[in-house]
Amino acid sequence: MSIGVISLSSLEVVAGCIYNPALGEMTSAVRGRGCYLNNKRINPKPNNEQQPRTSVLNQSLINVGFPISKESTLLVSSRAVTALATKVRGLRMVACASQAMAWVAQSSFSSYFSWDLNAWDIAAGMVIVEESGGLVSNFDGSRATISSRDMIITCAAENNGEVGLLRDELIQVLTDNDCLEY
Repeated sequence: MSIGVISLSSLEVVAGCIYNPALGEMTSAVRGRGCYLNNKRINPKPNNEQQPRTSVLNQSLINVGFPISKESTLLVSSRAVTALATKVRGLRMVACASQAMAWVAQSSFSSYFSWDLNAWDIAAGMVIVEESGGLVSNFDGSRATISSRDMIITCAAENNGEVGLLRDELIQVLTDNDCLEY
């Protein structure tokens, strides 16, 4: 179950809750008040290391959306899987966007990306990921909005120099392999 609350004046997601009854996991957030898993705060990773790494892609567990409603999105997602398979620690395909976003917020996945998403798929997850310290981005790297359809979601960076690094590495691989247009 996924519920997102959107401010009518700003069209920004202000609160969200994703509940998985099978696992007993409730991930929730209110903008400006942090992110919680079963009422325990998820804190962004500490920024202890001073030297930023030059790559985090090969250490990442990535969830790839697999939208099958259109042949064009199925083809780009298949190309993305092929392009990333040997460049990451692991690939997964959890079919539920909101659950994948909750696991990115919890840092169980390093990233989730997909094409042709709907507001009801991502509203709750947007505020949850951002309040956990992660990024919710369009395929061009800009901050996604509730009307965005194609997104890259990344968990909180481990080090100051890594903010946006995984997102940028993913965008480069997707661009190089013609996975952004469908």
